[in-house]
Formats: sequence, structure tokens, C-alpha cells
Amino acid sequence: MIVAELVSRVTLLTLLAILTVTVAAGVVAGITGAAGAAAGGAIALLNFRWLARGATSALRGGRGRSLGLVAVGLRYLATFGALALVLSTGWAHPLAVVVGLSVLPPVLIAHGLERSGG
Repeated sequence: MIVAELVSRVTLLTLLAILTVTVAAGVVAGITGAAGAAAGGAIALLNFRWLARGATSALRGGRGRSLGLVAVGLRYLATFGALALVLSTGWAHPLAVVVGLSVLPPVLIAHGLERSGG
């Protein structure tokens, strides 16, 4: 499987899962729940896509080691900055943000198990 195909498929499945979780969070916790689930899911998905792009670049041998470490640091800074912004503004329910962040790992694991035949 090509890395781009994996990233595309996981992105599509995760978007569908985030949409489902966002609707459910909206029903349970109102607009703050829906906003939190959507924001958490978006942060997780963007972080995954950034990580996949960096991994693809590293496999191709495109960047030097020090530049790769800077990119990792920037990715962490951007991710934690986005989380801090979402949580500090109060427009998103914190538990819903955690639920949104938790959507990607099961999708990724299920996709991996499906491809491996397990």
C-alpha cells in the first residue's frame, strides 16, 4: 500500500467518524459538545496528516536530521497551541475535545487490522 493511499483512506474514515461523534456530542451536550468534538477531531486529523507528510519526507531522505527535529518541535507547538486555544476560550466542552481527539486512533488501528487480515 502506498503511504498516500493509507493517509487518504484514514482521513476519509476519520472524517466520517468525527462527523458521527460531533452529531452525538451535539445531542448530548449541545453546541459546546459539538464544537469540542469537531475541534478535537480536527486537531487530531491535522496532526496525523502533518506527521504522515513528515514521515514520507524522511523516508525519501529529503531533509537533514536537524531540520526534521525542528519540524517535530513545530508540530508539537502547533498541536498544543491549538488545544490550549480551544480549551481556554470556553466555547468547547473539554470532555468533548478529548472525545474528538480519541477518534483517530481506533480508525487507524482498525484500518491496519483490516489490511493485515487480522
